[in-house]
Amino acid sequence: MKILIITQHFPPERGAVRRLAEFARFFASEDNDVSVLTAIPNYPDGIVPEEYRGKFFFHEIVDGVDIYRSYVLPASNRYPGKRMVGFITFLFSTLINSFRIKGDFDIILASSPPVTTPVIGWILSKLRKAKYILEIRDLQPESSEEFGNLRHSMFTRLLKKMMHSLYRKATHIVSATDGITKNLIKAGIPSSKVTTIKSGVGSEFLTGDSNGIRKKFGWEDKFLVLYAGTLGWAHTLETVIEAARQLVDQPDIYFVFAGDGQKRQALEGMVRDYGLKNCCFIGLQSLETIPYFLRASDVLVESLKEVPITKGTFPCKLFEYMASGRPVIFGSRGGEAVQELEKAGGALWFPTDQPEKLSEIILQLKQGKIDGDRLGAQYHEHIKNHHRRELWADRYLKVINNS
Repeated sequence: MKILIITQHFPPERGAVRRLAEFARFFASEDNDVSVLTAIPNYPDGIVPEEYRGKFFFHEIVDGVDIYRSYVLPASNRYPGKRMVGFITFLFSTLINSFRIKGDFDIILASSPPVTTPVIGWILSKLRKAKYILEIRDLQPESSEEFGNLRHSMFTRLLKKMMHSLYRKATHIVSATDGITKNLIKAGIPSSKVTTIKSGVGSEFLTGDSNGIRKKFGWEDKFLVLYAGTLGWAHTLETVIEAARQLVDQPDIYFVFAGDGQKRQALEGMVRDYGLKNCCFIGLQSLETIPYFLRASDVLVESLKEVPITKGTFPCKLFEYMASGRPVIFGSRGGEAVQELEKAGGALWFPTDQPEKLSEIILQLKQGKIDGDRLGAQYHEHIKNHHRRELWADRYLKVINNS
């Protein structure tokens, strides 16, 4: 089949972009002709790599996949307003550059967010007379409204109407979590039209070791608590810092934040104001080194803002956390992620407004009252057996072939 994937974010950008990159590589390995329409890389720091600078259009072939990149206004994750302008520039530059791609396609697969990519996908599916598959990784604008990134307004109501219209126009919808699937069905989309394809995890998170990370950063004698990911509005990382404050009498417990985002300066300000010596921020790390950081840690932490939509959220990083074989502490009162942890061996969770609960669990792990090694090993086996990315990629390809 000839498949055109439309996604604004794609490697070498960081984060959940690995999902579609690895799926595209798998599709190509199964004798499909795969192309990707995406943006000039700049996310999440707003910095364009040198080889892409000054380009309105850039074509490259990576792992058998044709990648067509279009200009986008570079914007750091710290500046959401500028990023929204970037979504609009991507819409227009991609439509213009799409005429440079010759030939027909059987499938056009558009991945959202942002909400502009489904618009591009629908327009091109009409122009190219192709079937239109819509992938939903996060419900927008609903998520942004609940997390407080967007206010309820006429604008968000129009966005919802637009997205619901595109849901109905799609030949098929692929959702990244069971929670998204339930929300789509609740919104009136027939269940036969929606399939959950989870992100899974790449083999690099299931194999290997810490590659000397502890020695490099001087953490050899620390009980390491790591958060890796976006320091943004969807995460209640203030609770993690409050827990660190409660554990200052345990000098060998050390909190590391790997990543960047809108909240980084405020979080660093909290650490300075409290005079904490048990926390550090190491900024963005390369995709290749993230498995090493996870393996080097004693405990991995995730904490999402507790709003209704969070119940159906499953952060991609949670697959990576679990695959690393380390114990995971999750900030949320139930929901899909906690259920998956329970299924894998047991969930360590805390209410995100109760840092004392988080600090208590960390201390229990350190003292051996909770067997973190056993729990981490169970997580690892669960992911290896059920959530390897190639397993989900194979299911995804079956959905495409049957659409």
